[in-house]
Amino acid sequence: MKLGVVVRVAYGARNAAAPIASAILKELGNARVFVVEEDPVPVAARLEERGFKAVILYSLSTPLFLEIAEEVAAAARRFPVAAGGPHASGAYWQVLRLGVRAAVVGDGEPAAPLLVEALAGERSLSEVPNIAYSEGGSFKVTRRVYADLDEYEPHSVELGLYPPIEIMRGCTHRCTFCEIPYQAGPRVRFRSVESVARAVRDYVRAGRLDIRFVAPVGFAYMSRNLREPNVEAIESLLLAVRREGGRPYLGTFPSETRPEFVTDEVLRVVARLAYNRKIAMGLQTGSEDLLAAIRRGHGVEEVIEASRRALRHGFRPIVDIIFGLPGETERDVEENIRVMERLASMGAKLRLHTFMPLPGTPLARSPPGRIHPLYRKVIPRLKARYAVEGYWEEQEELARKIHCLMALDPLPTRSPRPAKPRASCGDIWARFRRLLGVEEEAAAASKG
Repeated sequence: MKLGVVVRVAYGARNAAAPIASAILKELGNARVFVVEEDPVPVAARLEERGFKAVILYSLSTPLFLEIAEEVAAAARRFPVAAGGPHASGAYWQVLRLGVRAAVVGDGEPAAPLLVEALAGERSLSEVPNIAYSEGGSFKVTRRVYADLDEYEPHSVELGLYPPIEIMRGCTHRCTFCEIPYQAGPRVRFRSVESVARAVRDYVRAGRLDIRFVAPVGFAYMSRNLREPNVEAIESLLLAVRREGGRPYLGTFPSETRPEFVTDEVLRVVARLAYNRKIAMGLQTGSEDLLAAIRRGHGVEEVIEASRRALRHGFRPIVDIIFGLPGETERDVEENIRVMERLASMGAKLRLHTFMPLPGTPLARSPPGRIHPLYRKVIPRLKARYAVEGYWEEQEELARKIHCLMALDPLPTRSPRPAKPRASCGDIWARFRRLLGVEEEAAAASKG
């Protein structure tokens, strides 16, 4: 049987499909993979006409799920569909209610080849690790298998996909707003320097000289205790990339770091061997009370001192700030603003966000973040100093929609059990009541 695997991505993010596509092509000699950025059904239909058994894979963040849920449901009525990504992992029951056969809830690489075979009818879903599926009116979750990153390529030469190279997966820090420790799991795994070097050779041959990395904490690469950096390993990583002809970037998007890892020793190595002149790190809030509540594991002064160190070594600090964290009071807002202005006066740039209650996190059912009027007053002053960046205003509306989505269907029960209706959620309830199987309750909620 010829297998045609259509992978649906969005916003030009074709690179997100690279590790999964590479795993499928490695394990399934009878499969071809097609990455598309539009409705996958026409592509799957053409493959079917050419004698392929066509299956569709989606990569779904929560914002994308909100945008294309109808498309996913329509595709699932026509072809076997599975979904991965943060929303599929954090709210798998919502994805499965659309008719999707399986949702990936762990590492995708070990699951993907077996999942494609299951979608094609060649094995049972129960044999596939790291997935959730529906059977007999209830949801089942299969065994968890952790991927060894060295066993899987981070890119795909065949498909011309060369994303930032993932060098670390999993996180032991349990920040309550973040998806990574709850979806990737607490077991931290690293890609070896040798594996990175092999990949970089392919990148350089393809003319992709700028080498960026994916890591929840970029300067934690090969850390022995996950609380302080392994300077020798970071140096070996950067040297290996340069030896292969690449230009490494570490400690900036998408390999931001934490303040306790921003040491003079690391900064000397990164300044000498990396090409970035920015260091991105998370503060999240200038309120010590809120930092403790979200379990950041550090205080404000650690970020101030890490920013000073970065500046001394010639880097501009990029510091993440989140507006509207659950429980934020006016006093917290005032403290946050004081720290924001302090950082900006030092020369740091603030990357601003609005809190979004992401599925799969301890704060998934929290109220959406709101931008306090005091923030709106200070932002123009910071903008005039070129001290802010980000999409905090767009995220405020997106946070409302995500909150309503989780209120609509908050738990993996046999049938949806909506939370108390909110008038502000009427549009979301009306849209999803049919897709998620909520009828009478949603109709009442949509009336406010």
